[in-house]
This record gives sequence, C-alpha cells and structure tokens, in this order.
Amino acid sequence: MDLGLRGKVALVTGGSKGLGRAIAEELVKEGADVAICARGKPGLDDAAQALREYGARVVAISADASKASDAVVVIDGAMKELGRIDILVNNAGDAWLGHALNTTDEEWLYCLEVNLMSAVRFTRGVVPHMRKQGGGRIINMSTASAHTPLQTMHDYSSAKAGMLAFSKSAAFELAPDNILVNCVCPAVIHSPLWEKLADSAIGAFGTNRDEVYQNLANQFVPLKRFGLAKEVSGLVAFLASERSSFITGSRFDVDGGMTKSI
Repeated sequence: MDLGLRGKVALVTGGSKGLGRAIAEELVKEGADVAICARGKPGLDDAAQALREYGARVVAISADASKASDAVVVIDGAMKELGRIDILVNNAGDAWLGHALNTTDEEWLYCLEVNLMSAVRFTRGVVPHMRKQGGGRIINMSTASAHTPLQTMHDYSSAKAGMLAFSKSAAFELAPDNILVNCVCPAVIHSPLWEKLADSAIGAFGTNRDEVYQNLANQFVPLKRFGLAKEVSGLVAFLASERSSFITGSRFDVDGGMTKSI
C-alpha cells in the first residue's frame, strides 16, 4: 500500500528510542524525511544514523521537550534544514509507578510539562507552517490509561487524559485548515519506558523483568502478551498519510484488548 508519504517531512519528538524511533523508522520507510529530537545525544545520533540508511534526510536535534524554549529550537531547526513540516508526532513523555496522592507539586508539574505541555507547545509551533502549506497531520501519542486510569499513576494518567482532550479540541479548531489531529493510545508495549516501569514493579509482580511482563499480561491483557513497537508505528504512519484524509478527532487504542478487560 502506497501511503503517499514520499516527499513529506515529519517531526517526531522523543524520537531516539522506543516508540518514537519505531515511528520515525516507519515514516522513512514510506519515503518521508524526518526531524527527531530527544534529550540524550548518543541515542539521538545512533537513531539518526540508522534512519539515514533508508535514504532519508534526517535532522537530529538534542532537546528537552518539556522546555518551551527547546520546542522553538527544534521547530526552527527542522524548518531550516528540511523546509517544511507536514507531520507532527508528539511522542515525548515519561511515566513512573507509585505516583499517587502523595506525589508532590513539583513532580506533578514536571509530569504535566513533559506529557501534556510538550504536545501543546509543539502543536502551537507547527500549525502556522502547516496552514501556509495547506494542511498537515498531527498525531498525539497518549495512553490507554488516559481514559482507563491505572492505580499509582495519577499524574501520568491525568496528563495523558489532558492530551486526549487537547487532541479532540484541536481537531475541531484545525479542521478548516485541513490539519487533521488524532490520538493513539497504546498500552503495555515493549519499550525502554516499560523496561523502567517493569523494573520498578519487581517484587510486586514478579522476580525479574520478564516475569513482570508476563504476569501483567496474564492479568490484564486478553492477548496475554505485551505489544511490539511495530504494532503501533504502522497505525501512526497510516494516520500521517493521505489514506487517513477523512479521520480527525479520533482515538485509537493499541492495547491487546486491555481496556476492554479492566
């Protein structure tokens, strides 16, 4: 299937590893050029080199998506090097287990900055460019816990719920500009983030990371396994493409049936 992405330019935040890297790879395989940003320069450089092997133009910018000033730097850098931004994937984020009612104000504020305000700021920054170009695609990477919250992740679930609401609101505002906004809500996907979460759950859900994965999957996921990044990235590429031209303001769960079973 030709998704019509050849010659398009995508900006993927948190694009050096995990879901972000898989999404960037999916897009370059379809012929898009990409700009990626992340905090860790070694991982960013490694991802950029791997993406260039597909023949794509790749811009890698070291940045902290939770900082307003860094969002400006990334967008300006992408425009300078690649000339346009057709697709924005707001993927940057972070999460922790054990964040309940005793989570401090400072922890809440950081969680909101990285998981919600990063998407708001990058969206606000790219929309003027997309309007001039006649349209675009914005895909916000939320989580199934945005609408079906898990215990001990109060701040993360709340921030991602905000992202889900923001996606729907922005979709209405931007539809006349042919800028389509959708939200993807994965859960229990093998990624560096879930490696961190699984390690913090050792003891409560198993004696090692793999045991935690399997016990969580057995308890919560009808398919009895964690998902793979490629099982998310293909959907994102479709939503970024011409094939999705009548889809906006929608939510897509990629969770192995997890939210149906909770």
